Amino acid sequence: MSLLKVENIQKSFGKTQVLKDISFSLEKGEVLAIIGSSGSGKTTLLRCLNFLEAPQGGKITVNGNSLLDCGSKTKASDAEIRKNRLHFGLVFQSFNLFPQYRVIENITLAPRMLAKEQIKTSGEFMGAKSYKEALELIETNALSLLDKVGLSEKKDSYPCNLSGGQQQRVAIARALALNPDVLCFDEPTSALDPELTGEVLNVIKGLKSSDSTMIVVTHEIEFARDVADKIIFMADGVIAEEGTPEQVIGNPQNPRTQAFLSRFNQYAK
Repeated sequence: MSLLKVENIQKSFGKTQVLKDISFSLEKGEVLAIIGSSGSGKTTLLRCLNFLEAPQGGKITVNGNSLLDCGSKTKASDAEIRKNRLHFGLVFQSFNLFPQYRVIENITLAPRMLAKEQIKTSGEFMGAKSYKEALELIETNALSLLDKVGLSEKKDSYPCNLSGGQQQRVAIARALALNPDVLCFDEPTSALDPELTGEVLNVIKGLKSSDSTMIVVTHEIEFARDVADKIIFMADGVIAEEGTPEQVIGNPQNPRTQAFLSRFNQYAK
């Protein structure tokens, strides 16, 4: 059974259809890279998966549990949508750290809020029976994540004192803090200069070795070739081509994929 199954996702803004019957699946531990020109629908797809946008059609299933079924007559409540979001972590292009909070606070803010809610409603959070015990678990986990992204010494720093690459690594740790089933990246290096891009890509490569399931929207074609198990090329709101890196990048069959990669190769030279 697939960890993630996406079926016939459709999304329009007004009369403009941005996503047209997008379908794919992912097994646990797989990395999917999504490539394509600007305006092809890549970011909108990620926002639909993270319940930041509401599709007009389609289904989303995680671990066999239906999170979204646009054919259902029952509309999800705000509480259900918040719960569904927990299955996905999202790392944005522009970091989106809270400037008024220290690094450690940026990572622990969402888990602390969730712990308070879950202990109140169900009596426990990650095995902790009290809010005080939950805070200790959250702090320990945050420090472990900072170590994973190589920023243990920056836990008390504010975002303004970090480089762009360091901020993005903190954002990755923050996205991991709630232990999502699928970690999503929306062009995580697009706001970085070439010198800092490598450090962020290395962190993502490290996550692959830890069996994380990831969806990476990226313009880094060589990174996609090296890290992804599957690649989707999107154009005009549809999946124009999908397959392994060898198939999509090494031997593309769709003329639109060929034209896109040709432009990339010319630019790379």
